[in-house]
Amino acid sequence: MKWVAKGAEAELYRIRFHSRQALCKRRVRKHYRVPALDQAIRTSRTRNEARLLSAAKQAGVRCPLILGARRGKHELVLEELRGTLLAPYLKTHALPRKRLEQLGQSLALLHDHGIVHGDFTTSNVIVLYSSEMAFIDFGLGRFSASLEDQATDLLLFKKSSTPLQFAALRTGYCKTRKKCRLVLGRLDEIERRGRYVVRAQAN
Repeated sequence: MKWVAKGAEAELYRIRFHSRQALCKRRVRKHYRVPALDQAIRTSRTRNEARLLSAAKQAGVRCPLILGARRGKHELVLEELRGTLLAPYLKTHALPRKRLEQLGQSLALLHDHGIVHGDFTTSNVIVLYSSEMAFIDFGLGRFSASLEDQATDLLLFKKSSTPLQFAALRTGYCKTRKKCRLVLGRLDEIERRGRYVVRAQAN
């Protein structure tokens, strides 16, 4: 087992699983929580992420395949996707607009199937060596048809990308998303609320 990365609630390790290389995502204990509550939260979030990944696959969205689960240890064994995170990739490569439009279409598929990523930034998308792009880390995701939740996915990507990159993603999103205008309307509303809060704090 080789350590790969650590996030806010989980650690990622590279392992061998049935003679193939894979990743193990382990939700770590939070010592500030009551043990029984901590156990319940980690169990619930691990199970929820597994369901989201399976549902995303069924929706036709590229994401890691679940190879196994170790519920007692709050672990998911996942397919290791080979590529580069979109965030560093964009710093050294000019990604064709069409590719970002395709990413927007994939996000629209998630939303049309009632799936919200929850942390949709350029750090949670991988540019695969096959030139496809894949979603990773559904740890903050949920099943939701809420326009607010879906608009927040778009807002998170907007904040982590340039205006041109976001415009391309939005174009692809609207080619596929059945309720595109409603979601974009809610995105504008969220941004207006944010600007109002900033102005109020400044005064």
